[in-house]
Amino acid sequence: MVGLSYFARAHTTSSQVNCVLQMKQIGLSFRLWSGDNGDKYPMQVSTNNGGTMECVRSGVVFPHFAVMSNELGTPRDLVCPNDSGRTSATNFAALRDANVSYFVVPEADEILPDMWLSGDRNISTNGLRSARGVLMLRTNLKLNWTAQIHTNQGNLCFADGSVQQLNNAGLNRSATNALAAYYAATTNTAFRLAIP
Repeated sequence: MVGLSYFARAHTTSSQVNCVLQMKQIGLSFRLWSGDNGDKYPMQVSTNNGGTMECVRSGVVFPHFAVMSNELGTPRDLVCPNDSGRTSATNFAALRDANVSYFVVPEADEILPDMWLSGDRNISTNGLRSARGVLMLRTNLKLNWTAQIHTNQGNLCFADGSVQQLNNAGLNRSATNALAAYYAATTNTAFRLAIP
């Protein structure tokens, strides 16, 4: 007889795979949108030109996804199956941050493949769960995934559209690589995460 823990593990694994697939769709949607908008992601295009640049400072996340409604197809892909704190919007007009499980990096650029584009919102810095809004990611921050969504693991979507499942050590290595790539390209020592 198969124990209940087997079924719990199978459900968790299935949910993590679904989250990765959703994040791949998000990465593809960003890239498709950028292909029609001068190779820029919505966060780098003014709202006057159909982007979301002016929304970045507010820390509100949903507009960055809503503007890609044609590419995404459904707002259901914006809620991780393991994120019990979020519910799916029925349509893009009803989309709010409460319907989004993933942060967005406004500085993402597909020519920097190590740069982050999006990721699970259950991220903590220096032992404190990150609050909703804008977080400046710097080299002196120790990052961890909380137990909230994927039990001390998480998924990152990179600027080139690829997705990786990472534990806490992998998250910190990835942050170091992303910050180094961003600094090499811009001489900026930090980039932002807009967390829903």
